[in-house]
Amino acid sequence: MIAKATITKEVTDAMAKLVGDALRERFKDDGLVFDPIIAERAVDHYGDEYVDIFVIFDGEQKKLDARWINGLRMMLDPQMEELGITSIPGLSFVEKSEWAEVFHGQYPRRYEPW
Repeated sequence: MIAKATITKEVTDAMAKLVGDALRERFKDDGLVFDPIIAERAVDHYGDEYVDIFVIFDGEQKKLDARWINGLRMMLDPQMEELGITSIPGLSFVEKSEWAEVFHGQYPRRYEPW
């Protein structure tokens, strides 16, 4: 039996915006650009839904504050709860050059920034 999806495109779009807004505010003076940010509904091996988020960034990776990024999910918990998300999201950071070379082919119509 397949469960009805509760994580909709509207929810994933809202998650992408939340993550993007938080990142842009935190790193506004560090010369990092976060674009695109893609959030998608995913299902784990138990059949449970979660949001998988890809943050494509341009800039010096060493300027990303790993401690702050690790706490991002907890900072966004109240907003995620308002969206009905109770699972832990996947969060991956991908350099823009790697996105274009490796990952972009998986999402050719999802987002076309170029």
